[in-house]
Amino acid sequence: MKLVRQSEPRLVARPSGSGGLKLNLDSPSNSTKICASPPLPDGRATSRGSARILAALCLAVTGCVTGQAQAPAGQVIGEIAAIDPQSRQISLKTDKGESVAVVVADTTVFRRVPPGAQDLTKAVRIAFSDVGNGDRIVAIGQKSEDQKRIEARSVIVMTRSDLTQKQKLEQEEWQKRGVTGSVSAIDAAAKTFTIKAGAKNVMVQPSEKTDYRRYAPDSVKFSDAQPSSFVDIKIGDQARILGDKSEDGSSIRADRIVSGSFRQVAATITSVNAEAGEIVVRDLATKKALSVRVNSDSTMKKLPPPMAAQLARRYQPGAPAAPAAGPDIGQMLDKLPVLSLSDLKAGDAIMLSGSSGSDPARVTAVMLLAGVEPLLASPTATRDIMGGWSMGAPAPQ
Repeated sequence: MKLVRQSEPRLVARPSGSGGLKLNLDSPSNSTKICASPPLPDGRATSRGSARILAALCLAVTGCVTGQAQAPAGQVIGEIAAIDPQSRQISLKTDKGESVAVVVADTTVFRRVPPGAQDLTKAVRIAFSDVGNGDRIVAIGQKSEDQKRIEARSVIVMTRSDLTQKQKLEQEEWQKRGVTGSVSAIDAAAKTFTIKAGAKNVMVQPSEKTDYRRYAPDSVKFSDAQPSSFVDIKIGDQARILGDKSEDGSSIRADRIVSGSFRQVAATITSVNAEAGEIVVRDLATKKALSVRVNSDSTMKKLPPPMAAQLARRYQPGAPAAPAAGPDIGQMLDKLPVLSLSDLKAGDAIMLSGSSGSDPARVTAVMLLAGVEPLLASPTATRDIMGGWSMGAPAPQ
């Protein structure tokens, strides 16, 4: 992080090449601009994205308080787990899972900012009593030597209700304007590509303003997705696109593109270890054992028998192609109730899409779909269904 001083400076946060925020001093202004990465199609990303914005706002506030463009003496970001009004303490759970006690005084300044705020102009002074469990905050002040306590002189708040409302709006936007599929063709000269979304083909038309993001190789988290470009997209990738669809659904002008390379597997379960968050399956294509890790970022659903039978008819060999304007398979699956790992048992058939690390015998599940027994006879069902659902629609937290 490099800070450069100018006359009457203001602190500006800009995206860095690594996807984080780079702080610079810019031309004179009365406001502090925060250029955070745009929200990604996952409710969890809203929370993680808010952490980046809060961090930048934290530095901005510190600069305003001290009159200097420097990092604060101490800061901590996370979600409020508990509040003790009598002792004036907040129990904070950081994004790393650590617990920190935030001590507030009568002089502590509380500011509420809306999710996605680009500057401090919309910040509103609030009281300690206005803060609640589930709110995300950044506390600025003096940390203890063991880093487990901070005496806060300033607290920036994004309320749980504001975050929930923003997540809801983002979910609605992605469900209305989003499409997901597997990249089946790329036209480098025209800078367009085609995805297979379920049983239909959709041409993706990016522009110079399109925002590209790409999953990290060993992560299923949207927060780990890095800035990307058109040249990073490869045939076989899964991509989720937000934009304006044509009337017949055969093309989309992309505002945002999130892509990644994932394994798609049809398998039967050999064993389930719910406590360890892991299942062992037999890959029906390779006939080999595969360990599947399931974590809080994994999404699991189960097809009800009528829907499984309907999809089996759609994907059986020789079935007519689905109309371009037909229902999006990803959105159909997103509406199903969530499945827990303890609901699975040995012998169940599943389809999954996951990210692979260095060990080919292990995979972390992004999406896992049970109740797929009627679909196993189709040679394309796993590719088309999981390709159309991988990196699925936003899920509320």
